[in-house]
Amino acid sequence: MRRFLFNSLPFQFKIVLLILFLVSFIGGLALAGHLLLPGPRQLLASGKNATSIRQAVDGENQVPHLLFNAFIAGGARLDTMALEAWGSLNSTFMDSEALRDLAGRAATALGLEGITNFTRQDDAGFHALYWQGELQPGVALFFSLQSLAGTGEGGETYLLINLEGRPREGEREILAWQERVKAAFRSWQVEPHLTYTLTGVIPGKLSPAEREQRARAVLDALKAEKVEGVEDGELLSISAYSPRLPRSLEVAGRPVNANVALRYHAADGNTYMYLGSPLLGGEY
Repeated sequence: MRRFLFNSLPFQFKIVLLILFLVSFIGGLALAGHLLLPGPRQLLASGKNATSIRQAVDGENQVPHLLFNAFIAGGARLDTMALEAWGSLNSTFMDSEALRDLAGRAATALGLEGITNFTRQDDAGFHALYWQGELQPGVALFFSLQSLAGTGEGGETYLLINLEGRPREGEREILAWQERVKAAFRSWQVEPHLTYTLTGVIPGKLSPAEREQRARAVLDALKAEKVEGVEDGELLSISAYSPRLPRSLEVAGRPVNANVALRYHAADGNTYMYLGSPLLGGEY
């Protein structure tokens, strides 16, 4: 079962950098066109570009609703939900003290005022600050500020946030997470890349036909077309594209913005269903 328990910083650090590399490679750094000179990044757009940005932001607010409806169509009992966000704050390699100031601002925006116990990592050409704990009871939060030298003209500084918890209010709760995460990027006028994941439980082991039927129900609810898939004795995973979801990644020359997977776990005798947009990350 996919987990983000945030109990191993070295592991999380490797995962975070892997996510950045994969998204950069696959998605072509969709935000790269907005990078500015050192200082806060800004979304500069007018006319059609400004309209398309507003439409993308408005569409992003509909993603949780679309995903929850599709998840219900798959017939699993919702167990956990996760939201991951990352964005480039500026094209500057920052020293550790300047990075601490940014971390304090991000923590305050996330509702963590007064947080000072950051874990710190300083290497040649790399500075990072991490924090992990609970945003609220039952909701795990991991966030980091990372500054790398030489990735742009002067470097690059990223903010990364991961949230995961058991649902109490479902769709309304993940919308509240989304707003809080966006607030952490807002002072830099950055719209973060967001990845959503819903995980649910189906009792027992499904036949291949039953797995396919449930995956198809999820994709039909999203009006999504299959792009590619993987299947073996325990797992079915399908990536797809839905015109209803506002953002996508390019995989092998084709857009992808939905990923549904079903895996049987012999340890507890249950099948787990995972739904992610634009893709599932981590283990499942």
